[in-house]
Amino acid sequence: MKTRLLALFIFSSFLFLSSCTKDDETAVSPVATATPATQTITSGTATSIALTSTISGTTYSWTVVQSGVSGATPGSGTSIAQTLTVTNTVAGTATYLITPMANGKSGSSVSVTITVNPGIAIVTYTSNIKPLLVNSCTPCHVAGGSNPKWDNYATAKSNINGILDRVQRESGAAGFMPVGGPKLSAANIALLKKWVTDGLLEN
Repeated sequence: MKTRLLALFIFSSFLFLSSCTKDDETAVSPVATATPATQTITSGTATSIALTSTISGTTYSWTVVQSGVSGATPGSGTSIAQTLTVTNTVAGTATYLITPMANGKSGSSVSVTITVNPGIAIVTYTSNIKPLLVNSCTPCHVAGGSNPKWDNYATAKSNINGILDRVQRESGAAGFMPVGGPKLSAANIALLKKWVTDGLLEN
């Protein structure tokens, strides 16, 4: 009788321990939440991503892939606050992959995508427009070319409406610019328009 009771006790204890182990294994697998999951910021400002989990004391680490921006780095902590800067005149992105860790066990990773807009406060000829026109309109519209010189502020300013008209035409259409080249990107056309809106400033 005692042997049967002892065996029953051992069996019951095994079931109890197995159940506890299974629950514990479930409990230590954290689920992370990144708030917000996507964010759009202006170049030169910081991200603001809060990291939380289903388990108190969870730690977080992340890797990152950036395109067209600088300033994003791998790291760890309970939030992601990094100052990102675009490396061109168009928007870039930084995608963080965040992994939670609790009780020695890692949970599923979550991703956060940050879009970084150029945020050029004021467009000027010297800083923004001349480099664009020289790069896109060589050799016809620069010193030594046979047409009006877009590398000259006064000439470019007085002809901006005609420039905008022609760069927005479809490639191959009559009057399309740049002749023989690809159509300017939407971002570069927007930059020319912003120069007009900002007052056609030289510097």
